[in-house]
Amino acid sequence: MAILVLCLTAVFAGVETQAWAQSELIRVNAQGPVDIRADYVEYDERTLAYSARGEVEIKRGAVSIYADKVRLDSQTLVAEAEGRVRMVTVEHVMTGDRMAIDLQASTGKIYNGIVFVKANHYYLNGEEIEKTGRDTFKLRNGFFTTCDGSDPDWKFTGKELDVTLDGYGRAEDSTFRFMDVPLIWLPKVIFPAKFKRQSGLLAPMMGMSDRDGFVYNQPYFLTLGEDQDATITLNMMTKRGVDLGLEYRYNRREESKGMVMFDFMPEDGMASELHEKGEIESPYNTRYWFRMKSDGTMFDDLITVKTDIDLVSDVDFLKEFNQGHSGYSSSLNRFSEWFGRDLDPRTSTIRTSKVNFARSWTNTSFNGTFYYYDNLLTDNKRTLQELPYLSYTATRQALGETGLYFWMKSYYRYYYRENGATGNVADLSPSVSLPLNFNDYLTLEPRFTYSPRLYAVTADDWDRELSSGAIKKITEDPDHNKTGISQDWKFQTLASTYLFRVFDFGSAEDPFKIKHAMRPNVTYTFRPNQEDEEEDMATLARRNITLTNQVAYGINNTFTSKVMGKNETTGDIEPIYQEFLRIAINHSFDLARYRGGNDPVYDRNRYWGAVTGRLEFEPSDYIYVEADTSWNLYDNRFTRINAEVSLEDKRGDSITLDYRNTYDRVNQLRAELKVAINQEWSVSYINHKDFKEEFDFEETYEVAYEGQCWGIKAMVTDSHFRDSGFWLVFSLGGFGDIFGYGQMNSSTN
Repeated sequence: MAILVLCLTAVFAGVETQAWAQSELIRVNAQGPVDIRADYVEYDERTLAYSARGEVEIKRGAVSIYADKVRLDSQTLVAEAEGRVRMVTVEHVMTGDRMAIDLQASTGKIYNGIVFVKANHYYLNGEEIEKTGRDTFKLRNGFFTTCDGSDPDWKFTGKELDVTLDGYGRAEDSTFRFMDVPLIWLPKVIFPAKFKRQSGLLAPMMGMSDRDGFVYNQPYFLTLGEDQDATITLNMMTKRGVDLGLEYRYNRREESKGMVMFDFMPEDGMASELHEKGEIESPYNTRYWFRMKSDGTMFDDLITVKTDIDLVSDVDFLKEFNQGHSGYSSSLNRFSEWFGRDLDPRTSTIRTSKVNFARSWTNTSFNGTFYYYDNLLTDNKRTLQELPYLSYTATRQALGETGLYFWMKSYYRYYYRENGATGNVADLSPSVSLPLNFNDYLTLEPRFTYSPRLYAVTADDWDRELSSGAIKKITEDPDHNKTGISQDWKFQTLASTYLFRVFDFGSAEDPFKIKHAMRPNVTYTFRPNQEDEEEDMATLARRNITLTNQVAYGINNTFTSKVMGKNETTGDIEPIYQEFLRIAINHSFDLARYRGGNDPVYDRNRYWGAVTGRLEFEPSDYIYVEADTSWNLYDNRFTRINAEVSLEDKRGDSITLDYRNTYDRVNQLRAELKVAINQEWSVSYINHKDFKEEFDFEETYEVAYEGQCWGIKAMVTDSHFRDSGFWLVFSLGGFGDIFGYGQMNSSTN
């Protein structure tokens, strides 16, 4: 392909028109380089214009024009295009029958055209579209949508539309049409055309509740900068009053982010009535809930800081206000998504707040945490706080060339409360071991751990007697100090061997192997009985360690597959290993019980421990099975059965079963089923059943449609602990949820 570079100041003498052969790429200097390619191109020296026909492509910087026919004025940079016209820029794509565009001023007109905005998948369609600036458009007899195709599912139509990208659109004589059915007519309407974060109203949510009356939830989004924003929410309830919600977020980087949420209800209009009915604990007046989580660093990222705060006005607040933008469920989901850390269960009467400082070195680590526990059932004066809880850990490491290994755990707690015993407790736990290997057939490792406790605490005026567990009065002086040290040590011997076999199920062309590895193990543990010397020793410092003299044994099995596959990063064919099955079985024999004689602490008839098993099965990304059990040999029954099964496919179908059984205490199953009817429609069912109490914790039905540019979700739920009722949410592509309505019956169980 020939390439010809021309300058308009250098022309051929006596030549008024110059033509180029088919498909030649021509670079001209028209106030900067412009590339032209077409089946036929000619230059008219008198008009200083280029004319191109047949598969025309003109490119100037990041702007490209494609058409059947284009005329480009090299002086004004006005391009006139006809036939299958398409102009592509970094921000958008314009198509139409014909176009006149000023490439220098970025203005012009397109007829029977469409503007596609890439950032937010917006379409502007009109008989005549005038580009009045870089990001501004005026449409005549047009519409706006986010749907693909010539016949969109929804659109805002108008005789005249003015649209500013990353701003707002304004339409006159506008109709919102859904499935080509006019639903809403407005003489004037303003709609967002944003693809960057900007301040403005978010979609409202409305509903009905037997306790709250009619509920209107209106959030307002406020941009505070590139890395921070806030949402102010007005919750209006005809029966309860007004709840003001504030959510502040910042995200400077993955290691430095935070979210703060605060809800404040100046006066609860239903509290007295609900209290008289016995449905809440007290006739509350002012109510609130403050919660926050943050991740950060200090001293050039040497120390990580994690904060979790959860303070609520009363024991009933989270039970009553579960739904909505600032309800418990929404807060829990956002915290979990942002930080991977959850809130305490909404039914928990003790709310935990903490601030953690952590620093790691090559072989050691430090953690310092300030815990504050808020007991909602009391005045919190006797609640024991840990201010702080410090730990210093040294990982397993060799002691020179001695063959010995050392590791250590150490803890310090300062216990504080307004009424009751307080004080300092420190635990040290250094360990040393000597690993021995006998020709790779047997590994033997004796271990010794010494665990002293140092304490300086005050005895409470009421404490618990060591032997009987009865409460007795120790001293009239709650400031009576107790200081000292208590001793503890533990000796262990670990023995194991390693066996494996590889099974070949494939061929030389298609290899497939499975490795079965077994590790039988035996552990002997001895820990002497260490009763505290002083019977009236303060409770905070006491640790009553009973005799441990036990032999535990088991076998761990792993199954690993090997196939040849393509490395997704490099594209090379290489071995792919997957440990798809793990099975562990363990048992123990208690020598202390066996030799217990007539000591009532030890029942010598029950010296065999429970048989425990654990299984994990994960053959692919679509199948996961996990189970653990405990079998009592004497009662001939399972004392624990926990199992989780998760199955899904590429269509989007999934089923999850989570079963929990603890003998005579818990017998529950949670099942979640989702069926993808097609690419857009799905139905879901959730059931959480308690077999012991014979009732359903929760039963939820959901139907959802997720199309390319709109969605709708309908949910009906019947819950013992959550609000029951129905909920309907409608969403539009590019806008998210724009409307929600529900009717709920509250539960405070």
